[in-house]
Amino acid sequence: MPSYKLTYLNGKARAENIRYLLVLAGKQFEDQRIDYEKDWKAQKANFEYGQVPVFEIDGKKYHQSHAIWRYLAKEFGYYGSSNEEALRIDMVCELADELLPFYFKKYYWTPEDQKVQAMEEYEKKDAERVTGYLEKLLKQNNGGAGWFIGDKMTLADVMVFNVIHDIIPWLLEIKEGEYKLKDKDALKGFIQRFKAIDSIAAYMKKRPVTDF
Repeated sequence: MPSYKLTYLNGKARAENIRYLLVLAGKQFEDQRIDYEKDWKAQKANFEYGQVPVFEIDGKKYHQSHAIWRYLAKEFGYYGSSNEEALRIDMVCELADELLPFYFKKYYWTPEDQKVQAMEEYEKKDAERVTGYLEKLLKQNNGGAGWFIGDKMTLADVMVFNVIHDIIPWLLEIKEGEYKLKDKDALKGFIQRFKAIDSIAAYMKKRPVTDF
């Protein structure tokens, strides 16, 4: 059995999909977390490309979060049963992932005195638009009563849960899980189904409380 090690900052963000996939697959892994404020500046030069996450399999290091997500999804059976399903999974993942560049564009390219207004626009326009599309996609599969693709969970479900439950609240500076899915009952049910999975529930109960 291979050994797994994940190195990331002490937060969820780009690494939590990796953790979710390992937890769902029942795999043990070393979860090395670097304190951003205290240690990252000094340690950054030690990492190839100067960034994390870094994922190790039997000591061999791999980089780039999207590549790691897809590898683990394929390895553990969360990437669909055909190339067509894999294509649809990628469509959902990339749609959900659009919310990060939208945010960074508004936050970092907006003058300081306009940031409050920009964040309101992000919540009411960008997040609302993307979650609306996700609601529609979910309903297209079994009426929204199950998962995004087919009859079993895939990387698409992991990605959407991470974005809605973890990432949007971080970007809006609210508590995880507290983003309000207005008039999106299918997504609300989906979030509850994902959280209710035994391994996920146990992991979320014990994971560190972090700022992001």
